[in-house]
Parts: sequence; C-alpha cells; structure tokens
Amino acid sequence: MSQGRSIAVSLALLLAAGCASGSTTPAPAPAQQRPQSVAQYPAESSAARHILANVGRSGATSRSPQSWDGRDDADDDGGWGELTLPAIQSCGNGTYATDCTIWVWGTNGTGSSGGTRSVVRSAQSVNAGTPPALNFCRDAALLPSDLGAPASPMTGLATSSFSLSYSGTKATPIMSFATRWWNVKLERSFSGTSTFAPAVAVTPLLAGGAARGWLVFFTWSWPSDILLVPYAINEIQVAAASSPLAIPAGGSAPLGAFDCLGRKITARKRGSAFGFNAALTAASLTSAGSELNVPVFGGANPAGSIGLSDDRGARTSVPVVVASASPAPSPTPPGR
Repeated sequence: MSQGRSIAVSLALLLAAGCASGSTTPAPAPAQQRPQSVAQYPAESSAARHILANVGRSGATSRSPQSWDGRDDADDDGGWGELTLPAIQSCGNGTYATDCTIWVWGTNGTGSSGGTRSVVRSAQSVNAGTPPALNFCRDAALLPSDLGAPASPMTGLATSSFSLSYSGTKATPIMSFATRWWNVKLERSFSGTSTFAPAVAVTPLLAGGAARGWLVFFTWSWPSDILLVPYAINEIQVAAASSPLAIPAGGSAPLGAFDCLGRKITARKRGSAFGFNAALTAASLTSAGSELNVPVFGGANPAGSIGLSDDRGARTSVPVVVASASPAPSPTPPGR
C-alpha cells in the first residue's frame, strides 16, 4: 500500500463516527450538537461517499424527549432512509447485507485475521454464527413474567460484544459507522486492513428516551460489500406470543407489551375488522402502567397492525393476522 493510501486509511479510521479501535468519546445528544455532517466520514472512501451521501443532510434527529415531535403514528427507520444502498438481502435478526454469506458472526471471540479463531460465549450471548440482537432496555430485569419472553432478546443498558469476520473479495479497510452515532458507542471494530474484528463492542448511551439506529459495516471502495445491523434502546418490548398478533375470526387474542422506561403505553389500531372491544368500535387505549396486557377482538377477517407508543419516543408496530392464516411473508427493509 502506498504512503498516501496509508495516511488516508489512518484518517478514515479516526474520522468515521463510532469507528474502530481507538474511537473517540461519543458526541453529545442532538440537543447540544447538530447531527453528524458529511465531512465527518472519510472522503477518500468512494463507498463512504456513496452510502453515506445523505447522512446529516435531512435534519434527522434522535427520538429523544427533547426532539420527539409527539406524533404517535410517526415511525422512525433509525436513519435507514438517509443511506444510499444497493440491492440487499435479509440475514436474520433484522440484519441486511449485499451478501450474507461473507459475514461470519461470533460472540466475544478472540483471534487475528487469517489465524485461528476461538469463540467464548457469555450468558447473554447469542449462538455463534447468529447476528446479535442489539436490543437494549433500561428496565430489562422488570419485564413482567406474565408476558413471557419478549419477541426480540434484550439486555440492560450494558455493553454488548460480538466478533465479526469478512470473507469477501472487495478491497479493505472495512469501515464502521452508526447512523445515530449519538445514541451508541461503537468500539473495537475492524482496524487497519484486518478482515476480522474479534470483539466489536456496542454500548448504548441514551437512557432518558427511546432510540434506534443502524450499525453500517462496508468495504472501502464502491461497489462495496455492506452489512447493516439494527440496534434499539429503550423501545417498547412486545411479548413473543403477540408478534404477530394472530386473532381468530370472531374471537380475541391477548396483546402484551412492556415499556422499558416505565411509561404508559398507548395502542392504536391501524387496519380493519379488529378493535379493543367486542363491538370493534374502540380504536385505541392506554395502559395503566408500564405493562400493556389486553384482549384484541377480531371480526371476520382482522388485518393490519397495532401501533404502540409512549411519551418518550418509543414506537413499535405489531402485525395483526387471522389466526388460521398462513404466516406473513418476511417484511421488506424499512424505507425501501
């Protein structure tokens, strides 16, 4: 590699927000600082110029109490819509990539690029080879037992670590980026021209409100190999038995959810032939506390979704299907 390219690589690894080892202290929340400008990612990378071309230009803000606009039906894609992406495919656990087969996951792994890799599992880790569920909840330990397991595995507001390796053919270095960089600290990602990151660390930073975003890993030059990993902080946790909510025609099904910030949950109907009373006339309701556990009644063909929200920016949607219907197809990526 030439000296000029070495300098460019070094600058890239220092300037990419939330980037690899040696990343700087994260910036303050949007209330204190403007969203990240395009100039803060490496202009030397043609892939960065393409993928992150619109980041910081749309006025996007974190879903924090200081910036949330109060619209209960306003969904947030975590900054996905700001990215300029090629065709991608689902890789499981909400992740997407141009080619899922070239990204290999581990948990708290150790090793070096091109060498032997071992994987050390922890009590909160997912199976090796499975994308991590970066679902952080301030009150995770308080999830009501009557709701059963949440639809997405979650942990408290602590650092989550995983290993990630790249086996594709595109030119390194591999860049790392967080679309909502003020909500997470991303450390120990790919360094130099390595194709193995033994202990990528993701730490949530926002505790007063809900937030979501995407970790973006991509190779240096365009066209690039790309991997996108979602994260969520203090979102409303839906019970696994309620996602999707399968309602028997003419019957009812329980809708269960828990608010990570201890706030009341408001549920709103988005669809037809179902409601929150037997007459199907009640289109919304609000929980008495942080747990929502109510029956939802169905008509002949209930279909649509239920939007769940709180006053701290948490927003999620629960699909509604007929209990006897075939499973719904995999959802398309947000904003695509």
